[in-house]
Amino acid sequence: MADPRDKALQDYRKKLLENKEIDGRLKELREQLKELTKQYEKSENDLKALQSVGQIVGEVLKQLTEEKFIVKVTNGPRYVVGCRRQLDKSKLKPGTRVALDMTTLS
Repeated sequence: MADPRDKALQDYRKKLLENKEIDGRLKELREQLKELTKQYEKSENDLKALQSVGQIVGEVLKQLTEEKFIVKVTNGPRYVVGCRRQLDKSKLKPGTRVALDMTTLS
């Protein structure tokens, strides 16, 4: 019969190998989870974009002040609208096509 010490060492080595295999599988599963989470986030953002309120196309008629413009919407009335701070207002000349947010008309 084998020495109890040898048997204990054998069992220990066996458990170390099992632990290494399980660690490897855990690492793979975490990578898969990370990838699936990225896909989920992208899908959620795409869905939100599809559900968001659309925009109206208009044309700049005149600049009233530094911040305000008269814009004629393609399907109807004219609006006095504001402009986002990030936009270069020097590019907004009469005749320029713009997109208006339906909720704020800016």
